[in-house]
This record gives sequence, structure tokens and C-alpha cells, in this order.
Amino acid sequence: MKIPVDKLTRAFKMGASVKKDSDTPVRVSVYLDSSASRFLAETVRDAFVPQTTSGIVRVERLGEERIAPKTDTDVVLVLSCGSDRLESAVQELVIAGAPVCVLAESAVEVPFIEESTPMLGVVAATDKTYLLETLARWILDRTEKETAFAANFAFMRIAAANRIITSCALTNMATGALVFLPGADYPVMALAQVGMLFELAAVFGRGIKPERGYEVAGVLVGGLVIRAVTRALVKQTPHIGFAVKALTAAAGTYGMGRALVSLYERDVDYSRANEVVTATFSRVRDLVTTVAGATRPMASYQDASDLAA
Repeated sequence: MKIPVDKLTRAFKMGASVKKDSDTPVRVSVYLDSSASRFLAETVRDAFVPQTTSGIVRVERLGEERIAPKTDTDVVLVLSCGSDRLESAVQELVIAGAPVCVLAESAVEVPFIEESTPMLGVVAATDKTYLLETLARWILDRTEKETAFAANFAFMRIAAANRIITSCALTNMATGALVFLPGADYPVMALAQVGMLFELAAVFGRGIKPERGYEVAGVLVGGLVIRAVTRALVKQTPHIGFAVKALTAAAGTYGMGRALVSLYERDVDYSRANEVVTATFSRVRDLVTTVAGATRPMASYQDASDLAA
């Protein structure tokens, strides 16, 4: 796996870029063969319910007439348990230009697909969890709209999150190994971690809201903790300090990402925290106003009679 150095650049754009990514239109075309089982139909029906207005799922019956998905289609799914029409239909869909995945209960039902390619693949299973997890990885491998797909279809979120976390961990591992100036690596790593936070928030449909500020603060503090631990370990193993820095940076970033995923899966309510922050801010503002009024310089007077008056 390549070290995704481009993540450092993307982190600079942060919120605005992630918001744009999550709002990118996604189009899925589903073709239902007459042989498709109820299990396949219900699994896809329940999984492909768009969670944003940018997602559209088109469903059609697989008939004898020639088929061609719309040009804006990102991925095509064909549900079938094997039929005489299946192979020719898949060929027509592949020619149309979008990646095609055949969903079946057994690979024996799709004998003409021997192995997955960038444009064609098969996912065969009778277990719902395995089917969706495998399909999620298959789609993410063939699209540049990972954030938008995950934001729209919940079953893809863990797979997308794993990629984001691994990517950021590898980036920070490289930073830890290659940056030798003391303290110079922290801003770079922290920036990548904040970028990871925004991406994960978008993937889980949490949006870029003021509440993310609490999480950003937590990430920055967590980065300082990782930095302190790294320094302590490097002092104990100075000869392999670069390796220790790389490993602790990767492990710390990975752990931070897993914690954020757990947080977003629970959808924490920040209303109480917002009330406390608002009340505290109001009290501080009132205190500052009172102190400023009490310390205002007394107006000068021309003589003692004016002062007495």
C-alpha cells in the first residue's frame, strides 16, 4: 500500500473540502434479474437507501431488450441467481462504461466471471453481513467518491472509515520517521489528524458543525499526549528513535481514529455541553464588562469645587 502523502495537502482544506466531497452526487443503477432470490432483493433494497439528497438509486428489471445505464452512473449492480440472459446483459452494461458487480448467492451461478477486474466483479454470499461488507470494499476500490458513497449508504461507512484511518496513520508514520527537527512534526501530524476527523464526521453523516470544535480540541490534546509518550520512549531507545517516532505516531493516530469512529457511531448529543459553554461565555463576558466599567479612569476636574460637587 502506498503512503498517501496527498492527505497532508487535503487536510489544509478540511471542512470545506470534506463538505464538498460528501455532497458529491452518487448514482447507482440496480438491475433485477427474474432469477434473483428474495434474499438478494431485500438485502440490496434495505442497504441502498440514500441518506442525502445527492444520492440516487435507479432500479430496473433485467429484460430481453438491450440495456444501457445513464451516463452519470457510478456503479451498476446486477442481482441474479443465474439465467440465460445474464451474461449478455452484463456485457452490455460493461460496454456502457460503469463498473458492474453481479450479486449472487453462489459463484457457480455466474460462471463467466472468473475473477474481479476494475470494471467487472461478482460478490456471492448467502450471509447478509458478508455480502454487504464485501460489496462495500468492491465499490470503494472502484470509485473516487468514497466519502459521498459512505455518507449515503450506511453499510459502507466502516469500510470507508478504515481506509481513512489507515491512510492518516501511514501519513503520520512517514512524518514521524522523516521529520528530525524537535517539535516540527506535531503541527503536520495534528493537521492530518484534524483532516481525518472531518472526513470521518462526513462519512458518518455528522456534518461540519460547531460541535466538531470539541472533537478538534480533543484531537489536539491527544496529539500532545502522543508527542509526550514518543519523547519518553525515544529517550529510552535513542539509537532507533526514528523508528519509535514512526510507530508511536502511527499507533496513536490509528487509536485516535478508532475512538472517533466509536464516537460517531453513537451520535453523541452535545446540547448539554453547548449550554454549559454558552453560559460560561456569558458569565465571562459580563465579568469583563463589569471589571472594565469599574476600572474606567475618573474624569478630570478643573478644581476641588467641581470634585466636591
